[in-house]
Amino acid sequence: MAGENSPYYTPTSKPTSLINNSNPRKKTNLYSLVVIIFLCSVSYLLGVWQRGGGTTTSSTTSNIVATINCLPSKNTTTTSFSAIDFKTHHSFDTNGQESINISEEQFRTYPPCDIKYSEYTPCEHQERSLKFNRDRLIYRERHCPKKNELLKCLIPAPHGYRNPFKWPMSRDVVWYNNVPHKELTVEKAVQNWIRFEGDQFRFPGGGTMFPNGADAYIDDIGKFINLKDGSIRTAIDTGCGVASWGAYLMSRNIVAMSFAPRDTHEAQVQFALERGVPALIGVLASKRLPYPSRSFDMAHCSRCLIPWGQYDGEYLIEVDRVLRPGGYWILSGPPIHWRRHWRGWERTREDLNSEQTQIETITNGLCWKKIIEKDDIAIWQKPINHANCKKFKRVYKTPPFCPSHDHPDKAWFVLNPLTIYLILR
Repeated sequence: MAGENSPYYTPTSKPTSLINNSNPRKKTNLYSLVVIIFLCSVSYLLGVWQRGGGTTTSSTTSNIVATINCLPSKNTTTTSFSAIDFKTHHSFDTNGQESINISEEQFRTYPPCDIKYSEYTPCEHQERSLKFNRDRLIYRERHCPKKNELLKCLIPAPHGYRNPFKWPMSRDVVWYNNVPHKELTVEKAVQNWIRFEGDQFRFPGGGTMFPNGADAYIDDIGKFINLKDGSIRTAIDTGCGVASWGAYLMSRNIVAMSFAPRDTHEAQVQFALERGVPALIGVLASKRLPYPSRSFDMAHCSRCLIPWGQYDGEYLIEVDRVLRPGGYWILSGPPIHWRRHWRGWERTREDLNSEQTQIETITNGLCWKKIIEKDDIAIWQKPINHANCKKFKRVYKTPPFCPSHDHPDKAWFVLNPLTIYLILR
């Protein structure tokens, strides 16, 4: 027979003492249940009070809240969701085309402008620009009209405008009616920039400093800089002309932003845009370029006529700002190899020597390393780290870089710090 200690022992009756006495475990469970109910009630009342339902809160709960310092004495939430519009504003028709739902109050109609405004650029208006200082090409910067001068009409396309050719065909040909200007076909005829054929313009890829074409010119650059390993993806072309350099970089998976000022007779940037090349009307003058610092892997100037050595090197300092550490600056044309070309450039040897000396002094001060000067091309490389560059401070007494309180990424309509210094001086 199994004893009481056996795991198989089952008592047939409970002891008398356990029947008469209440179970203490049940009392403990009852107390816990009461405490939980009380805490839940207090939490609920606190929640109601915080949501503005304080009028229904009992005085006991108010006294409890008053003793808790971390709770606010009143509702401080100011967020309102009444102004958020959750309505659908986009829909698709049966052809899968997206349409935007605009209420009648939002929809406005504007009349077409006169055809004389077909090439109107608001902030590059010639009559307005002539009112500004011609020194340092400030008059060619963006000068936007005042509110009372704004046109409230739709700019018309030139007469006979047609849809542009698709890339890559657009790189080489555009419709004449889309950019109806023949001046460059005469002015740059011997340089192979652009040709007029029938109702089209053709772009052979030539340039002032690359008579064998932009492709061959880029190949020459590729002998000194690796353009194939992906380390160079972005470039900026100052004084781009019709942007053939940027157009031919596309096939090398490099995107170039080309810019040039608006000429007196036309905007060469119009050709670039019509070709499908990223470009804008702009000039290096007194304001920063509209890009944050370290935006480009490579900067380029092919006889862009920018006085790099003047104004204490301000223009090269701006190039230094937008170049990433280790980026490259390429200069072709005057004064590179002036000893061989000075007669064709119709400038004196002394003038060209002085200009190159100024450029070399500034680039040395910026701690740029000159990689090569061969034929018509010179290439410098920006240092990886400027912290160790102390030569500039010894060469110049003017402030070399942006002051510490000035953010280098601020660009739109911001005067260069050195410009401010020169103005005040």
